[in-house]
Amino acid sequence: MRRIGVLAMVVLAATMAIGVGSASALSGGGKKPSEAPLLNWGQHYEASLGNNKAEANYVSTCCGNGSQVAIWHLGPLSVHDQVVVNWHELPFSHGTSFPVRMLFVENIEDFNWGSTFGRGESSYQVSGSGTARAEITVQNSSSNDYLEFFSGANETNSQDFETYLYDFTVEAPRHYLSVSLGSVQKVAANGVLHATATLATGAPAPDGMIFTLTGTWSSGGTFTTTGASVAGQVTFPLALPETAYKHSVEFVATSAATPEWQAATSPKLTVEVTKPPTPVPAVEPQLCTKATTRAHVLARQYHRQLRHASEARGKRRRRLMREARATGRRLDAAKAARKAAC
Repeated sequence: MRRIGVLAMVVLAATMAIGVGSASALSGGGKKPSEAPLLNWGQHYEASLGNNKAEANYVSTCCGNGSQVAIWHLGPLSVHDQVVVNWHELPFSHGTSFPVRMLFVENIEDFNWGSTFGRGESSYQVSGSGTARAEITVQNSSSNDYLEFFSGANETNSQDFETYLYDFTVEAPRHYLSVSLGSVQKVAANGVLHATATLATGAPAPDGMIFTLTGTWSSGGTFTTTGASVAGQVTFPLALPETAYKHSVEFVATSAATPEWQAATSPKLTVEVTKPPTPVPAVEPQLCTKATTRAHVLARQYHRQLRHASEARGKRRRRLMREARATGRRLDAAKAARKAAC
Protein backbone atom coordinates (compact mmCIF):
# COMPACT_ATOMS: atom_id res chain seq x y z
CA MET A 1 0.00 0.00 0.00
CA ARG A 2 2.86 2.34 0.85
CA ARG A 3 4.46 1.71 -2.54
CA ILE A 4 1.16 2.43 -4.30
CA GLY A 5 0.79 5.72 -2.39
CA VAL A 6 4.31 6.87 -3.29
CA LEU A 7 3.71 5.97 -6.97
CA ALA A 8 0.43 7.92 -7.00
CA MET A 9 2.19 11.00 -5.60
CA VAL A 10 4.90 10.78 -8.31
CA VAL A 11 2.27 10.49 -11.07
CA LEU A 12 0.32 13.44 -9.63
CA ALA A 13 3.46 15.60 -9.49
CA ALA A 14 4.32 14.75 -13.09
CA THR A 15 0.77 15.56 -14.22
CA MET A 16 0.89 18.93 -12.49
CA ALA A 17 4.27 19.71 -14.09
CA ILE A 18 2.84 19.03 -17.56
CA GLY A 19 -0.40 20.97 -17.08
CA VAL A 20 0.89 23.86 -15.07
CA GLY A 21 4.13 24.55 -16.89
CA SER A 22 7.59 25.41 -15.66
CA ALA A 23 8.05 27.51 -12.57
CA SER A 24 10.39 29.68 -14.69
CA ALA A 25 8.41 30.17 -17.89
CA LEU A 26 10.26 33.23 -19.28
CA SER A 27 13.11 31.88 -21.39
CA GLY A 28 14.92 33.67 -24.18
CA GLY A 29 15.16 37.44 -24.30
CA GLY A 30 16.07 39.66 -21.39
CA LYS A 31 14.04 41.08 -18.52
CA LYS A 32 15.50 44.54 -19.18
CA PRO A 33 17.27 46.15 -22.16
CA SER A 34 20.79 45.66 -20.79
CA GLU A 35 20.10 41.90 -20.62
CA ALA A 36 18.52 41.67 -24.08
CA PRO A 37 20.42 39.38 -26.47
CA LEU A 38 21.43 40.91 -29.80
CA LEU A 39 19.44 39.36 -32.64
CA ASN A 40 21.12 38.04 -35.77
CA TRP A 41 19.21 38.84 -38.96
CA GLY A 42 17.54 35.73 -40.38
CA GLN A 43 18.29 33.45 -37.40
CA HIS A 44 15.46 31.37 -35.92
CA TYR A 45 14.75 31.85 -32.19
CA GLU A 46 12.56 29.80 -29.85
CA ALA A 47 11.44 31.13 -26.46
CA SER A 48 8.61 31.09 -23.93
CA LEU A 49 6.62 33.27 -21.56
CA GLY A 50 4.18 32.50 -18.78
CA ASN A 51 1.37 33.81 -16.61
CA ASN A 52 2.99 33.51 -13.18
CA LYS A 53 2.69 36.93 -11.55
CA ALA A 54 5.65 36.23 -9.29
CA GLU A 55 7.83 36.17 -12.41
CA ALA A 56 6.36 39.33 -13.94
CA ASN A 57 9.04 41.89 -14.75
CA TYR A 58 6.41 44.57 -15.39
CA VAL A 59 3.55 45.45 -13.00
CA SER A 60 1.22 48.34 -13.75
CA THR A 61 1.27 50.99 -11.03
CA CYS A 62 -2.35 51.92 -11.69
CA CYS A 63 -4.05 48.55 -11.33
CA GLY A 64 -1.38 46.01 -10.40
CA ASN A 65 -1.70 43.94 -13.60
CA GLY A 66 1.48 42.08 -14.38
CA SER A 67 3.22 41.01 -17.59
CA GLN A 68 6.15 38.82 -18.44
CA VAL A 69 8.17 40.77 -21.01
CA ALA A 70 11.02 39.25 -23.01
CA ILE A 71 13.21 41.96 -24.58
CA TRP A 72 15.35 41.34 -27.69
CA HIS A 73 17.93 43.80 -29.01
CA LEU A 74 17.86 44.69 -32.71
CA GLY A 75 20.94 45.73 -34.66
CA PRO A 76 21.52 49.39 -35.60
CA LEU A 77 18.70 50.80 -37.75
CA SER A 78 18.38 53.93 -39.89
CA VAL A 79 15.36 56.20 -40.26
CA HIS A 80 12.61 54.70 -42.44
CA ASP A 81 14.23 51.25 -42.48
CA GLN A 82 11.72 48.42 -42.71
CA VAL A 83 12.07 45.40 -40.43
CA VAL A 84 9.97 42.25 -40.95
CA VAL A 85 9.32 39.87 -38.04
CA ASN A 86 7.99 36.41 -38.95
CA TRP A 87 6.67 34.75 -35.80
CA HIS A 88 4.48 31.95 -34.53
CA GLU A 89 2.89 30.93 -31.23
CA LEU A 90 0.46 28.38 -29.79
CA PRO A 91 -3.01 29.25 -28.42
CA PHE A 92 -4.06 29.12 -24.80
CA SER A 93 -4.46 25.56 -23.55
CA HIS A 94 -8.05 26.37 -22.60
CA GLY A 95 -9.13 28.30 -25.72
CA THR A 96 -8.49 29.36 -29.30
CA SER A 97 -7.09 32.85 -28.68
CA PHE A 98 -3.38 33.56 -28.35
CA PRO A 99 -1.52 34.82 -25.26
CA VAL A 100 1.63 36.45 -26.70
CA ARG A 101 1.82 39.97 -28.14
CA MET A 102 4.76 41.88 -29.62
CA LEU A 103 5.92 45.51 -29.48
CA PHE A 104 8.61 47.39 -31.37
CA VAL A 105 10.20 50.13 -29.26
CA GLU A 106 12.87 52.71 -30.04
CA ASN A 107 15.48 54.41 -27.86
CA ILE A 108 14.79 52.73 -24.54
CA GLU A 109 17.16 51.94 -21.66
CA ASP A 110 16.91 50.13 -18.34
CA PHE A 111 15.72 53.22 -16.46
CA ASN A 112 12.83 54.07 -18.79
CA TRP A 113 11.63 50.94 -20.56
CA GLY A 114 8.99 50.21 -17.89
CA SER A 115 7.56 53.72 -18.03
CA THR A 116 7.06 53.43 -21.80
CA PHE A 117 5.86 49.81 -21.95
CA GLY A 118 2.45 49.67 -23.62
CA ARG A 119 2.12 53.47 -23.66
CA GLY A 120 0.84 54.42 -27.08
CA GLU A 121 2.52 51.73 -29.17
CA SER A 122 0.28 49.40 -31.14
CA SER A 123 1.04 45.80 -30.32
CA TYR A 124 1.30 43.13 -32.99
CA GLN A 125 -0.52 39.81 -32.77
CA VAL A 126 -0.78 36.62 -34.78
CA SER A 127 -3.63 35.62 -37.07
CA GLY A 128 -6.01 32.73 -36.48
CA SER A 129 -3.37 30.34 -37.81
CA GLY A 130 -0.97 31.35 -35.07
CA THR A 131 1.45 33.05 -37.47
CA ALA A 132 2.18 36.66 -38.37
CA ARG A 133 4.38 38.70 -40.68
CA ALA A 134 4.83 42.04 -38.96
CA GLU A 135 6.24 44.80 -41.19
CA ILE A 136 7.70 47.56 -39.01
CA THR A 137 8.89 50.96 -40.24
CA VAL A 138 11.58 52.61 -38.14
CA GLN A 139 11.00 56.27 -37.32
CA ASN A 140 14.46 57.21 -36.04
CA SER A 141 18.07 56.14 -36.49
CA SER A 142 19.16 54.29 -33.36
CA SER A 143 21.22 51.44 -31.93
CA ASN A 144 18.78 51.07 -28.99
CA ASP A 145 15.78 49.51 -30.71
CA TYR A 146 14.10 46.40 -29.32
CA LEU A 147 11.38 43.82 -29.77
CA GLU A 148 9.26 43.09 -26.70
CA PHE A 149 7.30 39.83 -26.62
CA PHE A 150 4.91 39.81 -23.67
CA SER A 151 2.03 37.96 -22.04
CA GLY A 152 -0.30 38.78 -19.15
CA ALA A 153 1.07 37.38 -15.89
CA ASN A 154 -1.51 37.66 -13.08
CA GLU A 155 -1.85 34.10 -11.80
CA THR A 156 -0.78 33.30 -8.24
CA ASN A 157 -2.17 29.78 -7.95
CA SER A 158 0.39 27.22 -9.20
CA GLN A 159 -2.40 25.03 -10.58
CA ASP A 160 -3.22 27.82 -13.05
CA PHE A 161 0.31 28.44 -14.29
CA GLU A 162 0.88 28.04 -18.04
CA THR A 163 3.88 28.27 -20.37
CA TYR A 164 3.43 30.01 -23.73
CA LEU A 165 5.81 28.98 -26.51
CA TYR A 166 6.68 31.26 -29.41
CA ASP A 167 9.35 31.40 -32.12
CA PHE A 168 10.45 34.04 -34.64
CA THR A 169 12.97 35.29 -37.17
CA VAL A 170 13.79 38.90 -38.09
CA GLU A 171 14.64 39.63 -41.72
CA ALA A 172 17.55 41.95 -42.46
CA PRO A 173 16.30 45.56 -42.67
CA ARG A 174 15.31 46.98 -46.05
CA HIS A 175 16.54 50.53 -46.47
CA TYR A 176 14.35 53.41 -47.62
CA LEU A 177 14.63 54.73 -51.17
CA SER A 178 12.77 57.54 -52.94
CA VAL A 179 12.59 58.55 -56.60
CA SER A 180 11.11 61.66 -58.23
CA LEU A 181 10.84 62.76 -61.86
CA GLY A 182 12.04 66.16 -62.98
CA SER A 183 9.33 68.73 -63.66
CA VAL A 184 8.80 69.31 -67.40
CA GLN A 185 5.73 70.27 -69.45
CA LYS A 186 6.72 68.92 -72.87
CA VAL A 187 9.08 66.25 -74.12
CA ALA A 188 9.92 65.02 -77.61
CA ALA A 189 8.93 61.46 -78.43
CA ASN A 190 12.61 60.61 -78.83
CA GLY A 191 13.80 62.82 -75.96
CA VAL A 192 14.79 61.93 -72.39
CA LEU A 193 13.31 62.22 -68.90
CA HIS A 194 15.42 62.58 -65.78
CA ALA A 195 14.80 61.33 -62.24
CA THR A 196 16.50 61.79 -58.88
CA ALA A 197 16.93 58.85 -56.47
CA THR A 198 17.82 59.50 -52.82
CA LEU A 199 18.13 57.68 -49.51
CA ALA A 200 16.30 58.58 -46.30
CA THR A 201 19.18 60.87 -45.32
CA GLY A 202 18.97 62.76 -48.60
CA ALA A 203 22.21 61.19 -49.86
CA PRO A 204 22.21 59.99 -53.50
CA ALA A 205 21.21 56.40 -54.19
CA PRO A 206 24.09 53.99 -54.92
CA ASP A 207 25.27 53.75 -58.51
CA GLY A 208 23.86 50.97 -60.67
CA MET A 209 20.39 50.71 -59.14
CA ILE A 210 17.83 49.89 -61.86
CA PHE A 211 14.68 51.99 -62.22
CA THR A 212 11.72 51.49 -64.58
CA LEU A 213 9.83 54.31 -66.30
CA THR A 214 6.27 53.57 -67.41
CA GLY A 215 4.18 55.90 -69.56
CA THR A 216 0.45 55.55 -70.26
CA TRP A 217 -1.96 57.63 -72.37
CA SER A 218 -5.53 57.55 -73.66
CA SER A 219 -6.60 54.75 -76.02
CA GLY A 220 -4.59 52.28 -73.99
CA GLY A 221 -1.11 53.30 -75.07
CA THR A 222 1.82 52.20 -72.90
CA PHE A 223 5.59 52.59 -72.98
CA THR A 224 8.32 51.18 -70.71
CA THR A 225 12.04 51.77 -70.46
CA THR A 226 14.74 51.44 -67.80
CA GLY A 227 17.67 53.47 -66.50
CA ALA A 228 20.47 53.02 -63.96
CA SER A 229 21.40 55.47 -61.21
CA VAL A 230 24.64 57.43 -61.43
CA ALA A 231 25.41 59.78 -58.53
CA GLY A 232 21.70 59.72 -57.65
CA GLN A 233 20.56 60.67 -61.17
CA VAL A 234 18.66 58.42 -63.59
CA THR A 235 18.26 59.12 -67.33
CA PHE A 236 15.40 57.47 -69.22
CA PRO A 237 15.74 57.49 -73.05
CA LEU A 238 12.36 57.74 -74.81
CA ALA A 239 11.23 56.04 -78.01
CA LEU A 240 7.49 56.73 -77.95
CA PRO A 241 5.32 55.55 -80.88
CA GLU A 242 3.34 57.90 -83.12
CA THR A 243 0.17 57.09 -81.17
CA ALA A 244 1.61 59.15 -78.29
CA TYR A 245 2.22 62.30 -80.36
CA LYS A 246 0.32 65.37 -79.06
CA HIS A 247 -1.07 63.33 -76.12
CA SER A 248 -0.69 63.99 -72.40
CA VAL A 249 1.32 61.00 -71.19
CA GLU A 250 1.39 60.04 -67.51
CA PHE A 251 4.85 58.86 -66.41
CA VAL A 252 5.80 56.98 -63.22
CA ALA A 253 9.28 55.83 -62.17
CA THR A 254 9.56 52.74 -59.95
CA SER A 255 12.14 50.49 -58.35
CA ALA A 256 11.30 46.94 -57.26
CA ALA A 257 11.94 45.78 -53.69
CA THR A 258 15.12 43.78 -53.07
CA PRO A 259 16.48 42.07 -49.95
CA GLU A 260 18.37 45.31 -49.22
CA TRP A 261 16.04 48.05 -50.48
CA GLN A 262 12.35 48.89 -50.19
CA ALA A 263 10.27 49.41 -53.31
CA ALA A 264 10.08 53.02 -54.53
CA THR A 265 7.46 54.82 -56.63
CA SER A 266 7.64 58.41 -57.85
CA PRO A 267 4.72 60.85 -57.92
CA LYS A 268 2.97 60.84 -61.30
CA LEU A 269 4.18 63.31 -63.93
CA THR A 270 1.94 64.32 -66.85
CA VAL A 271 3.82 65.58 -69.92
CA GLU A 272 2.72 66.57 -73.43
CA VAL A 273 4.59 64.51 -76.03
CA THR A 274 5.68 66.31 -79.19
CA LYS A 275 6.87 64.95 -82.53
CA PRO A 276 10.60 64.37 -82.88
CA PRO A 277 12.34 67.42 -84.40
CA THR A 278 13.28 67.26 -88.09
CA PRO A 279 16.84 65.96 -88.25
CA VAL A 280 19.44 68.49 -89.39
CA PRO A 281 21.64 67.22 -92.25
CA ALA A 282 25.08 66.37 -91.10
CA VAL A 283 27.73 68.93 -91.97
CA GLU A 284 30.64 67.61 -94.02
CA PRO A 285 33.81 69.25 -92.71
CA GLN A 286 35.55 69.03 -96.13
CA LEU A 287 32.81 71.01 -97.92
CA CYS A 288 32.88 73.66 -95.21
CA THR A 289 36.65 74.02 -95.54
CA LYS A 290 36.54 74.36 -99.32
CA ALA A 291 33.71 76.93 -99.20
CA THR A 292 35.53 78.98 -96.58
CA THR A 293 38.78 78.97 -98.57
CA ARG A 294 37.03 80.06 -101.79
CA ALA A 295 35.22 82.91 -100.03
CA HIS A 296 38.52 84.05 -98.51
CA VAL A 297 40.34 84.03 -101.89
CA LEU A 298 37.56 85.96 -103.63
CA ALA A 299 37.45 88.53 -100.82
CA ARG A 300 41.18 89.23 -101.22
CA GLN A 301 40.81 89.45 -105.01
CA TYR A 302 37.83 91.80 -104.72
CA HIS A 303 39.59 94.21 -102.37
CA ARG A 304 42.74 94.18 -104.52
CA GLN A 305 40.73 95.02 -107.67
CA LEU A 306 38.96 97.85 -105.87
CA ARG A 307 42.30 99.30 -104.81
CA HIS A 308 43.72 99.12 -108.34
CA ALA A 309 40.57 100.69 -109.81
CA SER A 310 40.75 103.57 -107.34
CA GLU A 311 44.34 104.27 -108.46
CA ALA A 312 43.55 104.16 -112.23
CA ARG A 313 42.09 106.83 -114.49
CA GLY A 314 39.88 106.99 -117.57
CA LYS A 315 39.00 103.82 -119.50
CA ARG A 316 41.34 101.66 -117.45
CA ARG A 317 39.50 102.71 -114.25
CA ARG A 318 36.11 101.82 -115.76
CA ARG A 319 37.40 98.41 -116.90
CA LEU A 320 38.87 97.61 -113.49
CA MET A 321 35.62 98.60 -111.74
CA ARG A 322 33.64 96.23 -114.02
CA GLU A 323 36.02 93.41 -113.11
CA ALA A 324 35.75 94.25 -109.40
CA ARG A 325 31.94 94.22 -109.49
CA ALA A 326 31.97 90.81 -111.21
CA THR A 327 34.32 89.49 -108.52
CA GLY A 328 32.02 90.96 -105.85
CA ARG A 329 29.09 88.98 -107.24
CA ARG A 330 31.15 85.79 -107.13
CA LEU A 331 32.14 86.67 -103.55
CA ASP A 332 28.49 87.00 -102.48
CA ALA A 333 27.72 83.57 -103.96
CA ALA A 334 30.77 82.10 -102.19
CA LYS A 335 29.62 83.52 -98.84
CA ALA A 336 26.17 81.96 -99.32
CA ALA A 337 27.78 78.61 -100.17
CA ARG A 338 29.97 78.82 -97.06
CA LYS A 339 26.94 79.49 -94.85
CA ALA A 340 25.11 76.45 -96.27
CA ALA A 341 28.12 74.16 -95.93
CA CYS A 342 29.16 75.24 -92.45
